[in-house]
Amino acid sequence: MRQHKVGYAVHLDLDELVHPAGGCAGTGVRELPFLRALERFVESLNSHARLTPDGVSVAGSRIRSSLAVQERMACLRPPSSAALDAPVFITGMPGSGAALLHNLLAEHPGVDAPTLWEFLDPASAMASPDERRALIALGRARAAAGARVTAGRAVGRFREATRPAACHWLLANAFHSPVLAMPYRVPGYADWLEEQDLVPAYAFHRSQLQNVTHRTGGGALVLRDPFHAPHLRDLLRVYPYARVIRLHRDPADLLAATAGIAWSQRAAWSFASNPADVGPEWAARLERYFAASEEARTAVGDDAVLDLRHGDVVGDTDKTLRRVAEFIGLPMAPAVERNMLELARSAAVAARGSRHFEPEEFGLSRRQLGFRFAQYRSAFGV
Repeated sequence: MRQHKVGYAVHLDLDELVHPAGGCAGTGVRELPFLRALERFVESLNSHARLTPDGVSVAGSRIRSSLAVQERMACLRPPSSAALDAPVFITGMPGSGAALLHNLLAEHPGVDAPTLWEFLDPASAMASPDERRALIALGRARAAAGARVTAGRAVGRFREATRPAACHWLLANAFHSPVLAMPYRVPGYADWLEEQDLVPAYAFHRSQLQNVTHRTGGGALVLRDPFHAPHLRDLLRVYPYARVIRLHRDPADLLAATAGIAWSQRAAWSFASNPADVGPEWAARLERYFAASEEARTAVGDDAVLDLRHGDVVGDTDKTLRRVAEFIGLPMAPAVERNMLELARSAAVAARGSRHFEPEEFGLSRRQLGFRFAQYRSAFGV
């Protein structure tokens, strides 16, 4: 780490991060297939994020962990899994209902929805109960840390070690996930990533997922990531028989939830976390996200994508669940449906008792956002 005089921010040292530390079969050489992305990310962190000492420590630890996963995955040859032939991907920005739908489907005994602790070390062989307990403990610590920064707000309701987690952890291990731009202000990296071919990162996503499903899985594989939608072409080149469920909601609500999470996380690790900056940043990104999503959608057959509205998931849950079950070929039994609806009801009660982020907290007007995103709202009836 180097001390930076302006604002006392601390810089990450790329050379320290990528210094060889072991390697496959004792070679002592660390392969870095995603070095360019890591360089962009670290450069942007050092230029714009203004990390605190704790922030740089956490960022450095996460980067080293991802590099270790890359290194160990290069040594693994997990057997192929039929579950990867036709996975289901749920995608929708924070606040869209994607996490709710994911958790509802996970109540089905025929669904495999990998949990947070299972994603934390996708290269692990999970050979012993002690390893499993250690990862669950780490998952609980991560979930608790995330819950603290957004305490009392209506986001992150299903953030638990043993609940279904977003698979952006796997893309982040390749430093190719927009989710890395949420806890850190990294405009150079985020802008660069929007223009990249994500096929190599999705191929690495698949190899990690193959190891995860080999050690824990069974049943229909259901995953989620808020940022899959703009990259459907790349996703389906790696998972050609995948089915995709897209969640839609009023962009003002999506923007408020996304900016709220980003601002809360940045405040924990940065000297500079201004809500008036976070709002316009994510408004512009959301605009490009919608445009790229619709462009990518045109290359995908109608039978591979199902579009749902947040209002249908929370307001007409039973009908929506049956529609989803038909789309992914999942038989529904009355007892399973009752469990799903009970979870939906408890989630609704928790939502009513929480305070929602609002666009005005981030210098944005809900009315103006309505005009700005009028085309999207009309297209999806939100």
